[in-house]
Amino acid sequence: MPITCSRCGSAADEMAQPPMPTALGIQIQRSVCPSCWQEWLRTQVMLINEYRLNLVDPEARKALEGQLRAFLNVPADRPE
Repeated sequence: MPITCSRCGSAADEMAQPPMPTALGIQIQRSVCPSCWQEWLRTQVMLINEYRLNLVDPEARKALEGQLRAFLNVPADRPE
């Protein structure tokens, strides 16, 4: 199904499946193009390394999710 990417604004087909098995993954699938998702994956690695995030820590995961939402322009309270 075609979408308009929330990050770059381009029209693209949505990802074949959600990138994560969560409600956020479905939200990303419906609003982010595959190209911007790949760009996020590269950025995520840099953020984890730069800030030395321990993803076992819930606070670190919460901080990374905040960065993801800001990077992809995905709001936290989006009605379905």
